[in-house]
Amino acid sequence: MEQPSLDSLNALLSEAAKLLDQSAGQIRDTGLNPEANVRKIAEALAEIFEVRMQIFQLRPDLTPDYLKK
Repeated sequence: MEQPSLDSLNALLSEAAKLLDQSAGQIRDTGLNPEANVRKIAEALAEIFEVRMQIFQLRPDLTPDYLKK
């Protein structure tokens, strides 16, 4: 098993965010209570972003270009 690292954690969180984003689109398209459920997905995405921001503080080289100043 791979040793946990900020690189692997960042990659996992990035993938989780992509999957949640896709899920929000499907929730909207299927009509599964989109107002409430898309909000829940958005809250989860915000939490992932907060964790990734902590990673970027420790490892600025992992910061995506769109977040660089």
